[in-house]
Amino acid sequence: MNAFHTRALALVVGLATASAATAQSPTAGIAGEGKLGDIAVIQNADTGFTREVKVRKNGRYQIRNLPTGTFVVILKHADGTTDAPKQVTLQVGMTARVL
Repeated sequence: MNAFHTRALALVVGLATASAATAQSPTAGIAGEGKLGDIAVIQNADTGFTREVKVRKNGRYQIRNLPTGTFVVILKHADGTTDAPKQVTLQVGMTARVL
């Protein structure tokens, strides 16, 4: 094998390894149900991270690409009331269902 082939093989192996490494994202998601017009508020008390998502027409919501950790989910209804907070712990690659 000459130097060109050796470098080409190293490049191919390096790219394949990099693709496999990025396939495992250090994120997770949360999914749940509500009523059209509701908003799910997702909060990480340790970091202050907060994200909101509207419940879709099918009565479901989902948030992806969240950092791992413990989150509190509060469902805010259109009439201003809220459901009791629910706590979920996210690990890499999982989607937690909030019931």
